[in-house]
Amino acid sequence: MGDALLSLKGLEVRRGMGVVLDGFSLDVHSGDVVVLQGVNGSGKSTVLESAARLLPLEKGSVHHGSTMVVDFEGRRHMPSQPFGLTLQSNGMIGDETVEDHLQTVCALSDMTADLTGILSSYGLEHRRHDRIAHLSGGQKRKVAVLAGLLPAMISSEPRLIMLDEPDTGLDDNAIASLVSNIAQLRMAGHGFLIASHHATILDCATRLHDLDGETGQTQDDDVVWEAIGTQSPASFLSTRVGHRYMRHTRAGLARNGLTGVIVVGVLLTLFNATSVEDQLWLVGMVLAVPFAVGLSGDPVVYILREHRAIDWWRAHVNRLPSADLIGPLYGVVSTGLCSLIFLNELRWDLVFIGTAVLWASLTFVRFIELSTVRLARPNAAFVRLLVPILILPWGLLVDYAASL
Repeated sequence: MGDALLSLKGLEVRRGMGVVLDGFSLDVHSGDVVVLQGVNGSGKSTVLESAARLLPLEKGSVHHGSTMVVDFEGRRHMPSQPFGLTLQSNGMIGDETVEDHLQTVCALSDMTADLTGILSSYGLEHRRHDRIAHLSGGQKRKVAVLAGLLPAMISSEPRLIMLDEPDTGLDDNAIASLVSNIAQLRMAGHGFLIASHHATILDCATRLHDLDGETGQTQDDDVVWEAIGTQSPASFLSTRVGHRYMRHTRAGLARNGLTGVIVVGVLLTLFNATSVEDQLWLVGMVLAVPFAVGLSGDPVVYILREHRAIDWWRAHVNRLPSADLIGPLYGVVSTGLCSLIFLNELRWDLVFIGTAVLWASLTFVRFIELSTVRLARPNAAFVRLLVPILILPWGLLVDYAASL
């Protein structure tokens, strides 16, 4: 038996008020294809999402190789090796191109690859430079499945691959390619944990598990997959991906920038800056704009909520993609312009303070938004009601800045 790539030890997991998994244990070794089968709601997806560090545990722990990645006490650690994941929801950003998304998957393994061959085998080579939002539902699913398989396809070392209902929406040719890839990657020593009802997927399993017990299946030898990846260390990946999302979607301008424009317009409508003599009011108007822009939050978090992309990223990294430069950039621009508009001069001390205000408020909103991502209905949480507490420190800063 090969090396253990995944160990689930005594998991107890709740969904709402019900216990879905109770004392569940499972090992996936190198060369295993473990297929979870059972009726809808039996807990197959819960097993995969628990193994991917996406669900809180009531009891037990999850290990990737020798590394404990999450346990019931809430401790989380990065897996020691990259792994592949395909969720039921595709977990992709619609404004990314097929090529960009798959190369990002490679970059998570510090590798790059020529994807022409595998894209052709799934009928996607001619769509590689198209945005994912422009693909059909079946084509999107193919990209999501390839993203799950890629960490094994590019590596000569054993990798864990987890696929949740990968056959959903695929045509017969794509399913045949998927089964062939699974067999070849199994021969190369990679391990699979798959949830599926599809008979063809069940037939390629080495172990069938119904969450109560399992049965083994003998598989014939197949061609061994030849790894297609080359080493290419990826530095500052989360930052680079976050800013790529910003370029593709213009979400920063649509959310934060538009908020700033609206606030400036309202202030100009209500007040004639030339007739206001109170320095406190003038400084308050200048600093109100970066404060409002920051309260709009990190636009990348908003983007990542699309089709559970935020969960796909949470499984792979501890630091989600973010627009790190938006705070300093928008802070300097918004405060500088408002200083010229309301004070008729460029006050660099106010620019510095306004930039700090925008960065701090944006970071705070990002923190409270990410604190709810594990909930079943994160948008229904009232955690954003905490935002008004920022008004007091903002007011103190305005009072201080007016005294300068």
